[in-house]
This record gives sequence, C-alpha cells and structure tokens, in this order.
Amino acid sequence: MPSPNAPRFLRPLVAAGFAALAAAGSAAAQAPAVAPPQPDRSLPLISPVGGYALMALATAALIGVSLLPSKRGHQD
Repeated sequence: MPSPNAPRFLRPLVAAGFAALAAAGSAAAQAPAVAPPQPDRSLPLISPVGGYALMALATAALIGVSLLPSKRGHQD
C-alpha cells in the first residue's frame, strides 16, 4: 500500500493491482476441468418393488398402531 504521502493517482492503480492479483490467485486455485467418472455398469440392477413393499408394510403398521383403541378407563 502506498504511503499516505503518495500521489493520489497511485491509489487506484494499487487497488487495481491487488484486484488483479486476487483474481489471478483464485483462477489458479481452481482445479482443471476433468470429465466425471463413468458409472460402474457391472452392478446388477435392483428392483424397486422391494422398497415399495417395505414402505407399504411400514405404512400399514403405522396405520394399524394408530387405530388401536386406547386403554383408558371410564374415568375420562
């Protein structure tokens, strides 16, 4: 940074220089563009039917538990 006694025209130049250095530093820090890895095609496809069946079973259990009568006495 220039000293307080430096001419006024140097301040914008120094600020522009710092901005250029900051932009160059961040551009240099970015990783080069690399193609994303391809998915492994050797994995067998899993049918979503098992997940749907598990979801239906959990939903049925939740509804069944919520429909159970409460064990309160006649004092309510």
